[in-house]
Parts: sequence; C-alpha cells; structure tokens
Amino acid sequence: MTKLIRLAALAAAVTVVATPAVAAPVSASPTASANVRILKPLELRGIRNLDFGTIVVGAVVGTDTVSITQAGVLTCGSGGQLTCSGTVASGQYNVRGSNNAVVTISAVASNLSNGTTNLLFTPNAPATVTLTSSGAPGDNFNVGGSIGLTAATPEGLYTGVMNVTVDYQ
Repeated sequence: MTKLIRLAALAAAVTVVATPAVAAPVSASPTASANVRILKPLELRGIRNLDFGTIVVGAVVGTDTVSITQAGVLTCGSGGQLTCSGTVASGQYNVRGSNNAVVTISAVASNLSNGTTNLLFTPNAPATVTLTSSGAPGDNFNVGGSIGLTAATPEGLYTGVMNVTVDYQ
C-alpha cells in the first residue's frame, strides 16, 4: 500500500511538472507609440525657361559642350570653335508644399529638337531643396544643363521640355 501511495504521488508530481505554465499577460515596457506626419501636396511650376542664347558653331573637332550652371553662368565650349551670344538663363521652378520639409528633385535628360535633328540636353539640378517658405509663395530652385555640339550640327531653333519632378524625401 505504501508503494502504491508513493507511486501515485510520483505520478502526480510528474503530471504537475509536465503541464505548461500559463503566463499572466504583460504590457510592453516602455510602451510603443504610433505616429503619422501629414503633408500638403507638392505643387511644381515653371517660372523661367532655360536659354542657351545663340551659338555659332565653327570647325569643332569631335564634340564640344555648352553648359549653363544653376546660377546661370554659361561656358561656351572649350576648343574655341564656338561663339556664344545673346541672353542666357538657367531654368527656374517654384515648389510649394509643407514648411520645413525636404524635397528631392529629379531632372532627367531629354532631347531638344529643330524638327529633324535632336540634341541631347543633360540637366543639372540641385538634389534637394528645403521648403522654408511654403504655401504662397513657395521656394524657387534653378536648373542648368548642357548640350554637345559638333561641326555637323544642323542650324535651327532647338526646343524641348525639361523633365523635372519633385517628391518629399
């Protein structure tokens, strides 16, 4: 009988040890929070067209590059075979959105065309702008760029569209 009681006690002890313990619910410490930042939609509009002025192409060897900086400073090739004149200007855009937000600027290459021939236009834009005067009037940024010319570049008025987009960072 004593063996039977010991055996029953041992079986009860094994059952208690083998039963998983149920943990009491515990809250996170420290607690986690949820956040959201609401921004105004971005508005982008062109203010000023980029203008390379007038370029006379001489006996260019290879390709010579004409470029305008974001500040509107023109570099008229490097080989002395180009003559640049007239009014030049970098392009200018205005962006509106939420105050103190950083906006990324993307400008991709495009073609300037005289109707039959294309010139590759490579833009030069700032990577970002911080909106410090959002709403009205917004913040302005300038876009420069470059074109490559050869002695065989046909004459004509070349026009095209600058492909510029903005997005919140």
